[in-house]
Amino acid sequence: MYSRSSPTNHHTWLPISAGLVAVVLWAVSFVAIKFALSEMRPITMIWLRILLGALTVAVVAWRDGRRCLPVVRGDLPKLGAASLIGVVVHQELQANGMMTTTATVSSWLSALAPVLIVVLAWLALGERLLPFQLVGLAIACSGALLVSAGDWQSVLGGSFGGSGDWMVVASALAWAVYTVMIKSLGQTRSPLTVTFSTLTIGWLLLLPQVIYYQSWVDFAGISWVGWTALLVLGVGSTGLAHLLYNYALQSSQAVLVAALQYAEPFITVVLAFFLLGEYFTLAMVAGGGLIIVGVLMVETVRNITADN
Repeated sequence: MYSRSSPTNHHTWLPISAGLVAVVLWAVSFVAIKFALSEMRPITMIWLRILLGALTVAVVAWRDGRRCLPVVRGDLPKLGAASLIGVVVHQELQANGMMTTTATVSSWLSALAPVLIVVLAWLALGERLLPFQLVGLAIACSGALLVSAGDWQSVLGGSFGGSGDWMVVASALAWAVYTVMIKSLGQTRSPLTVTFSTLTIGWLLLLPQVIYYQSWVDFAGISWVGWTALLVLGVGSTGLAHLLYNYALQSSQAVLVAALQYAEPFITVVLAFFLLGEYFTLAMVAGGGLIIVGVLMVETVRNITADN
């Protein structure tokens, strides 16, 4: 069985550093996805991304085999469910949603994941939602509507973005479910084991779609820019970032690492502006601020409650 050791003051920086690197890699992923989708279909991008991610984790596991323990039969149902939700459903919703929305909007809407985790804990686990959390939830949701609309006039007119925006929100919900499931798996298995298993199972689950849509036809039209985007997505944002994220979840510093994720959309906004030429309005900035404020309110109460 995999056992966690309590971090000492000497290496408390490890989970913080891991979380920060994961946040940067995920911020970059929104821009890389837009580059990749301009040269291939979503299913092709997802399948290659997951393949590269699984191979990356396999290399890490090979170099550090002592920390990668074999999967036992009893883990397979949980790992399969986590793969289906956190790899297949999450990736497909995000990729297809980003076909019609921007990297900037996608990053802001994905920041709703911590709030959605609290809602899931309330619905599935019976955890209480305190009045302060409900206020934070309302603020975050209003921010999401404002980001999706893009301007104040659209909000006043009752327009809150297109279907792509809501698919990205749904992908954030899938990621929230995955996070809850991975947290329980991480109590007995190493980050390498959990990450490699979920990615590999997810890759196999995607295989029937790849065959049906003949995704290999897209390979001939992928330029060096597209392959570079795939490497960033697969090796960095999928393999290494998943591994670092799962490692952070299993450390006592996971709450602090989670707080680092609030910087992710800001990084994406800057990258999308310079690399993709995406604009952002004052209303979108205000909406993003409301999302962060709402998430902070919900998470603060949750952490205080957990400590007590």
